[in-house]
Amino acid sequence: MVMIRYSLKQLGRMRRVCVLFVLFLAFAVLLLSLGSSMYGLTMENMARMEELFVTIGTVEQVPASVTREKVWDAEIEDYRFRTVRTYGDLVSLSDITLPQADYLSGPERRPYYISCHPSYRLSNEWTGFGSNVILECEPYEDGIPAGPLRMRQNKVLYSYYPLDHQLDFYFCDHGNPEPERLEAGKTYIMYLCDGLPHGWRMGTDSPYEWIPAGTLSSDQTDLTGNPLEVEFPELYYEEVTEGFYETEQGKRWQEFADTLDWTYHSVPVTPVSDLNLLLPFYKGDAYLTEGRVFEEADYEAGRKICLISRFFARNNGLAVGDRLPLSLVLASYSGTTSSDASYLYEGSCGRLNAKGKAYEPFEEDDYEVVGIYDWSPGSSRENSDALGRNEVLIPAGAVTGDPKDNIAAYGPMKAANTSFRIPNGSIGAYQDLWEEQGIEGVELHFYDRGYTELQESLTGLRRISVTLLAAGIVTVLLVLVFFCHLFITKQCRRTAIERSMGMGKKTCVVSLLAGLLLLSAAGCVLGSAAGFRLTEEAVRGMETGGHYSTLYSSGVMAVEGNEPEEIVLDTSVNGAVAAASGIGVLAASVLLSLFMIYRNLKKEPLTLLGGREE
Repeated sequence: MVMIRYSLKQLGRMRRVCVLFVLFLAFAVLLLSLGSSMYGLTMENMARMEELFVTIGTVEQVPASVTREKVWDAEIEDYRFRTVRTYGDLVSLSDITLPQADYLSGPERRPYYISCHPSYRLSNEWTGFGSNVILECEPYEDGIPAGPLRMRQNKVLYSYYPLDHQLDFYFCDHGNPEPERLEAGKTYIMYLCDGLPHGWRMGTDSPYEWIPAGTLSSDQTDLTGNPLEVEFPELYYEEVTEGFYETEQGKRWQEFADTLDWTYHSVPVTPVSDLNLLLPFYKGDAYLTEGRVFEEADYEAGRKICLISRFFARNNGLAVGDRLPLSLVLASYSGTTSSDASYLYEGSCGRLNAKGKAYEPFEEDDYEVVGIYDWSPGSSRENSDALGRNEVLIPAGAVTGDPKDNIAAYGPMKAANTSFRIPNGSIGAYQDLWEEQGIEGVELHFYDRGYTELQESLTGLRRISVTLLAAGIVTVLLVLVFFCHLFITKQCRRTAIERSMGMGKKTCVVSLLAGLLLLSAAGCVLGSAAGFRLTEEAVRGMETGGHYSTLYSSGVMAVEGNEPEEIVLDTSVNGAVAAASGIGVLAASVLLSLFMIYRNLKKEPLTLLGGREE
């Protein structure tokens, strides 16, 4: 205790130097504390954002040209024009896959399957369907159906709604500029849908007419999109003769009639390898209401599980844990499911395979419902990337059957079905890599929910924090070396005198170190406190500038009744970092002081007294 007072008394003779030492050391600790706190805070936020944010890209083939196509309109007896997009050679998935890219998921081009099962209820009881029918009929008189021609209904091959026998109707081959003449007394088989009054655009009083709903046709392709050779003619209607249903053409009409029921008992099924790649989930237009989403183990094991819409679950009395039978009949690489399966194959695509037969299921199994999803209020149901009202989602690996003989449609890549996931912050690098490949006719769109801007901001903060941290370390070393030199090295004569007076080495250490340690502690405490306070002020602006929604990130989906979580930058300053900075500097001060004292004590007192003070 006596030596501590003696040490302080000796320092009292160097008041100005002591004050400067405390101030300079406090400033150095402030820089170190501020830099350390900012660096730690920035790295924590960057790691947190890396987990919460997801970056995906979508791929869409652009049209090679846009042309005008003539469509005959029997009502105005002239052509109307519509815009048609035409594409060159279809781009394949291998064309857009970059071997050098770091993909986290994909790239993948998702088909969708059509599952048909008589148990499916697709709509509410009060919601009607279209009235597509296949029936036999005959005209009352000879005529060309360029306008309404009165017909008598005979045999009905298919109708969702019961049709009374001997129902009269008017038929018009509305889109045919040169319709064939129909003869009274002959029977014709037709694929029809109910339409509008023939002169509704012109304001004339005309009867309702039935028009061709589509063709007896096939659009089957192979896995690369090459059309298969169709072995039968494309027809809207044809004459029924004696023994017609014993012929191949007659059997084909019966096969076609059987497929019409798919319209009312089919749902689209989309195989997915990462829910983040589905834009409705990524954008927050779709979210989970019950159960759970797919996990990595589900994808890897190809588990027979599914997510279904709340609309479909309600209409079919399904809940989480129930089993849903899936009978996959068709596979499509064209268009999207946004219009729902109950309308996808309504005259827009051939229902038969290239041989004129109805497609047979390529996989039939029961899937467990593990989750139910819904659409966010206000989300558009008209977007091409929207999910179908009755759409079922399954892990891609769950399908073990081979759909190669059931591809009913094929088209260009769309943003809704072709996508990939890349590491956050790598959009620029990916675009550079893409441009090097020289791929033409394809558009990329990236989504990262603002991660790039956030990363730039955090990277700037990290640079500043590293600069402060480096400046703090250098300043601490310079201050300690300089003032330890003043307080210890230049006090060698004092040490020699103390030792000549009989003081031991340990006592001399206490004499030199006690006061210096007290000054160092004062500077460290002052610097740590100031650094903590300054850090709080420095990050206060972050509290009002960094809000992001987890609704659009990392597959995080809101649960019904809960508001989506808002991501805010973590601006809580950890006081332990500031304290650790001060303690670290204090420890460094002690070690450096002991090192310099040890050097003094190694010299003999007479040598120190005989030499000049450095």
